[in-house]
Amino acid sequence: MLAASDACLSLPAARRASCRGRRTSGSAAHRTADLPAGHPSGPRIRATEPDARLLIDEVVEPEEMDTAVVGAVERLGGPAVVPNRRMLGGAEEPVEEFRRYMAEFALQQALRLYGEDVIGKVGRFAGRGA
Repeated sequence: MLAASDACLSLPAARRASCRGRRTSGSAAHRTADLPAGHPSGPRIRATEPDARLLIDEVVEPEEMDTAVVGAVERLGGPAVVPNRRMLGGAEEPVEEFRRYMAEFALQQALRLYGEDVIGKVGRFAGRGA
């Protein structure tokens, strides 16, 4: 991931621990498991914070973003990208284990849908208007 130094990440799922520790060790979802609970930035992490390095590969000044994007795109065209991606995919957890996790995750999310705190948040957002 590439980010400008003035960017912030919002990780509400990581804050409530619903996406922590899944998939490959190199995936952003897995790296959220290393974020400290109750992160001082709350659900937002500034790109320049040390914890952001768990999720962001490269941080550049805003005026350098165009050049950085071009460089990242060029690196994606490298001959090692496809084989490396294939190897990362092979290192992921077994499909059946992931399916069991996702089934439990979906069930828990469905149960949370009608939680008092969720209903309260939805009500506050709905009251803001368009």
